[in-house]
Amino acid sequence: MRKETGSRDILDRSARFCDRCIQVALNLTRNGVCWEIARQLTRSSGSVGANIEEAQATTTRNDFIYRMSVALREARETRFWLRRIQSNQLLKPERLADLIQESEEMVAILTAIVRNTRDSR
Repeated sequence: MRKETGSRDILDRSARFCDRCIQVALNLTRNGVCWEIARQLTRSSGSVGANIEEAQATTTRNDFIYRMSVALREARETRFWLRRIQSNQLLKPERLADLIQESEEMVAILTAIVRNTRDSR
């Protein structure tokens, strides 16, 4: 199966996105609430890249769509946790602004990939 032309770009971008989320998690205050948010953030952001990586090895269009759809759901979840950090003022707003914007872009890119792959049947 032929993968999307920009698959390497989205793989690299998702890896950088995950790394940045890990850095945010490492900078949260050490308490029970922040520990749980950090865990959720790192889990969901890591799953974005992991599912994009798995999608590259699929043999059917349906499996590719499934894996990219999971990556999309995880990107949405990551955006949710970043917004919780922002709304509860757990880090300075300027520390989160670019990463929240990146999460918006990841959601938009993955939505387009899923939609375009479904429509190209």
